[in-house]
Amino acid sequence: MNYKDIIKDNCENHSSVTWWPKFAFHYTDVTNAASILSCGKLYSRTRAENLGLMHNDNASRQVIDMTQTEATACVRFYFRPLTPTQYYNEGFKHPELRYDRDANANVPVPIFLLFDLEKLISMPNVKFSELPQSGYGSNLCSSAEDFAKFHFDMIYSNGYTENFDQIKRYRHAEILHPNVFEIDSSINAVLCRNNVERITLLNCLKESDSKAYHKYKPVIKICRENMFENNALFIKECQYHAGTVSITFSETYNKANYTKNAMRRNAIKVIQPVTGRLELIWINARRACYRTATEAQIDYMNTTSIVFKNLPNVAQAKTIQIRFFIEEKLMCFIEQSLDEAELIK
Repeated sequence: MNYKDIIKDNCENHSSVTWWPKFAFHYTDVTNAASILSCGKLYSRTRAENLGLMHNDNASRQVIDMTQTEATACVRFYFRPLTPTQYYNEGFKHPELRYDRDANANVPVPIFLLFDLEKLISMPNVKFSELPQSGYGSNLCSSAEDFAKFHFDMIYSNGYTENFDQIKRYRHAEILHPNVFEIDSSINAVLCRNNVERITLLNCLKESDSKAYHKYKPVIKICRENMFENNALFIKECQYHAGTVSITFSETYNKANYTKNAMRRNAIKVIQPVTGRLELIWINARRACYRTATEAQIDYMNTTSIVFKNLPNVAQAKTIQIRFFIEEKLMCFIEQSLDEAELIK
């Protein structure tokens, strides 16, 4: 069988989500995603760190330190979303609740870049493994014959199953491309969790590289199902009206359940509030005419919304930029017309 036939068979017979096997998935934070789209390249962890391009370090330092140099010198992709790593680091998780309480195990605004799997694994020097390269690695393969032998029922399984501790390692199956990867060679889509986060990515990209913004805007989309855990703090709505900014957070069952289990696992009785910072810029004719910032404490355990009132009325301004951070991590970046009170996309 060739790669095309194996992928077709996986879609039809071996995946809990039929479209997953068509793609390779690269998972990162919104600030990193904007940088990737701007430069048109994915770099290995080693190269990105050397070039100073790693705006948000997505992974646990303990796991990185145990990972072999060959893997960190490659651009890494997964065969599917909803990996065990994503479960632990998706969304803003309270520092006390992160994997091994590692500050780096945190992807506040998760973004997926999807690539055509057949094109990617057919490229020269690309290798893949049915078990993770994190920790102490796994055997690497590079042929369709080897690929056909993978345990795809386990790689593409979903949810909790019998023998979960064994199966979950297969959900970390990886693809490695050496050093630098040109994303236009096979990019298919860029998927966000909701519209606020999609607009945040678009605004980050527009601010840094307007050409890349117009180029990739058509493929930056929302995918609410079979992609995200929704088990941490994230923003589902942000808007300005009549001198007030209101920010609404998503309170999900998955977040409550993850928090309860992590508190029990880490022997934590009380979760302290986290610090949110609102930054506002009023703009007239594309120039900033007024800036302000303010902070607020956020109850991580039970936060549905936060409101900032009595903000200045800047008469000459036409638009307002709203950035919101939690513990210095960007959570949303919205630009809104003051004339029409609508989001600028």
